[in-house]
Amino acid sequence: MRLTSIAAALTLTFTVASGFLTRANDYPRQGADSLDNVVRMKSLPGHQLRVGTPHLCKTKVKQLSGYLDTASDKHFFFWFFEARKKSGCKTPLAVWLNGGPGCSSALGALTELGPCRLSDQGNSTIENPYAWNENAHVMFIDQPANVGYSYGSTVNTTRASAIDFYALMQLFYKRFPKYAKGDLHLFGESYAGKYIPAMGRQILTLNNQVKKNRPGTAGHRVLPLASVVIGNGFVNPKAQFKYVSKMACNSTYPPVVAQDVCRQMDLDYPQCAKKIDTCFATGNSTQCGDALDFCESRIDYRLSIVDPTINPYDVRLKCEYPPLCYKFAAQANDYLALPKVQRALGAKENTNYQACSRTVLNGFVDTFDLLRSFEDDVAVLLNSGIRALFYNGDADSVCSWYGTKAMLIDMNWHGRREFSRAHDRLWTVAGAKAGESRSYGNLSFIRMFNSGHLVPRDQPVNALAMINRWLAKRLF
Repeated sequence: MRLTSIAAALTLTFTVASGFLTRANDYPRQGADSLDNVVRMKSLPGHQLRVGTPHLCKTKVKQLSGYLDTASDKHFFFWFFEARKKSGCKTPLAVWLNGGPGCSSALGALTELGPCRLSDQGNSTIENPYAWNENAHVMFIDQPANVGYSYGSTVNTTRASAIDFYALMQLFYKRFPKYAKGDLHLFGESYAGKYIPAMGRQILTLNNQVKKNRPGTAGHRVLPLASVVIGNGFVNPKAQFKYVSKMACNSTYPPVVAQDVCRQMDLDYPQCAKKIDTCFATGNSTQCGDALDFCESRIDYRLSIVDPTINPYDVRLKCEYPPLCYKFAAQANDYLALPKVQRALGAKENTNYQACSRTVLNGFVDTFDLLRSFEDDVAVLLNSGIRALFYNGDADSVCSWYGTKAMLIDMNWHGRREFSRAHDRLWTVAGAKAGESRSYGNLSFIRMFNSGHLVPRDQPVNALAMINRWLAKRLF
């Protein structure tokens, strides 16, 4: 949820028996100035897409990287990989977003689900056999501005970031129309539980304008949005805060704090919910600040305040490297900050790369974006026929599966009654228990067994099986 939560866009160390190995000093020079393919559209004045070929991850598939430059001096970095197994022109494209707000999606690429992962030593990349580009093209985007390799003027709300994303996809498809022939899927985790519903709704709204030939849409295509996939998502704080105590004291894992701490959290929750309601009913910054301070200190951050050794991303583990808990976080930050790595990726050098930007986080705090719910956006997507998959590692305390599941059961959409009455089913992968699933219509929920906040890291085999099944439009 916060910077410390969405560091969950990161991963622990990972090794494979064999694979490609590349070191930072092996990479040829490239740099942002050498991005030689520039794309523009008259209907997006002041916007352009610069594209080049990165040389960081020695995978067997085609790579692209570059920047979307906007009229308001914002520059968004992206890194693209083609699918390992293509289904012709219908191969889908999945866009991955890390959360934060303020964490780089390059972390998701190198530490969770990309074709290459950071080595145990943190100075090279190795092949990832469980990469999510097995059956889909995958694009990683650093957004909003000043996240990761992106830079420029400030963006401090989820709604604003959705507008910029739409422009990027229009220009990308203009340059590479073959990728627009397959379905578009929006994937992400943690604070992306806000980004993705907002971006999906923005796409639906502007797709309708394109279909009606509204002014300013000349040359735009209808973006082929097919589904959204949200892992351990922070979507509706008011709904999800209610279950922090349950995960801490009464989950399928041993309690991490004393029962009286959880009882106090339950006593404080009604006041937290009331303050959130008052904040958005009045729009008063003082009351919104009071709501944020109260809910963070009494509920959201309560476990860490009581015991700093608790790992909020995985109740099975201790937080050995505070505040982000994992050694790999510092390794990934240092690696991606190397000038040679930046040149190999075609990223702008000297952008003061940070795995997670506290400046961006503070901007979202100041606009009270952290308290906003995007549950209604999810409902709009579902009611419009867009498929939605929510998955949660069941050892995550930051965005617990209890809170996500309860939110989905109570969500006001046309399948609400049927989804609430649906049965939980055992989900297996290769005959082994992998989790529980619940589905109705175009909504599915997966509780992933034995996983924390970082599902692609903790359960790489089962996570890939889940994504491949989803892309194949098979029911859980």
